Amino acid sequence: MTETINKAVHLLDSWLNSMRHPMGYSGPVSHWWESSLVFTGPMIDWRYEGILAGYVQLFQTTNNTYWLDQAIQAGEDIRKSQLPDGRYWNSSFQIGALEGGTPHEAAVNVGLLELATALKDAGDDRWETYFAVAQRNIEDYHFKRLWNGTRFLDQAWNKTTVANKNATIMEFLLLYEALTGRSMQEYFDGIVPLIDTAQVQDESHPAYGGIVHLGTHHHKLAIGIYTARVASALVRLYQHHPDEAYLKRAQKMGAFLVKLVSPEDRGSYMGYYADGTLIKCPSWVSPSGDILRTFAMLKPYGTVTDEHINRLVQILLSEQLSTGGMPTAYGLGQKGGVTSPLKLPDFRDILPVVGWIDKTFRGLAMLVESPIDRTQQTQAVEIPCTWQGKTCVYVEDDTSMSLLQDNRQVIYKWQKGTHFPEIYAL
Repeated sequence: MTETINKAVHLLDSWLNSMRHPMGYSGPVSHWWESSLVFTGPMIDWRYEGILAGYVQLFQTTNNTYWLDQAIQAGEDIRKSQLPDGRYWNSSFQIGALEGGTPHEAAVNVGLLELATALKDAGDDRWETYFAVAQRNIEDYHFKRLWNGTRFLDQAWNKTTVANKNATIMEFLLLYEALTGRSMQEYFDGIVPLIDTAQVQDESHPAYGGIVHLGTHHHKLAIGIYTARVASALVRLYQHHPDEAYLKRAQKMGAFLVKLVSPEDRGSYMGYYADGTLIKCPSWVSPSGDILRTFAMLKPYGTVTDEHINRLVQILLSEQLSTGGMPTAYGLGQKGGVTSPLKLPDFRDILPVVGWIDKTFRGLAMLVESPIDRTQQTQAVEIPCTWQGKTCVYVEDDTSMSLLQDNRQVIYKWQKGTHFPEIYAL
């Protein structure tokens, strides 16, 4: 499988390159909460976490400076985007062109500090540049504006606190602690109890071990991809501050995630309703890269096996398009549904999104063991799908993404690297 993974990573890199704008990675966004199909310009959001971590991992594995150059390019996007108050430009993903996104700015800091750590370890003085960018955001935004004395707020004006967002913050705190030698224990002591509050503790509940998104209030959705982000942060906390309680929490999450991976519905299920009903729509594809990362991190501790990892890898690789990109999901047109997705995917399903594909890119990069042949070329695709009940065709090549109706009338066209679609008739 090594050669197949290497090929997939190369094609993902090629696709990411096709999505670049001089100011960063761009493109439309589809999501459970909402979608940004009008604003398509570059955004400095959590896409940079997986992009930076993936490129750093590939450089460390292969010692090929191409991957480090890619990471530096991404780091420069962030450096140039930082606002005077420390926040990042256009950091709110599906919401669109708005700064101050959570957990997006935290995820950007994770990527920056991964890069800074790698450069410092290599004796490269450039680490200080990217560390300084992250430090400014951490000190001026997260510590001064989001920390409420117990945990980090969803927004400075929103008192909700969410476990998966705090977990992403915990990841940058661990990197920050290692680089500065300054203890972050005060923050860990607030975040871990929040995670405990969000974790399903009832062993008889189908979502046992999963993380409830506390922002869903009475719906109490236990969401798989967010559980994965919490589990990965806890494993990292355990590695830096060995406490078996951290690992046990993460292992319960890993067992929950194993149940969500579905070869039949081509991804990982959304999660569970409060009453224990399985949410099959959407079944996530590229976002499942976060689950792959969790599996890889939990494997040394016996919770996850090679079989679990290989099954998810096979699902992801089978979904990769000849453009190098990957669909987001199946079932966004039936959002929240408890039956299998309809045969034809929705336009939002098939749409490749940088801020989801980075997660698959990082997950697969963790599995690369040898140098990567970068000679294979990508190819255009035409994929049948639906939009508002009508049969359509999604078309993509290196220069554009389009949606055509049956009569080949273009109802959506985005030229890659631009801020808005050229045609928007959805």
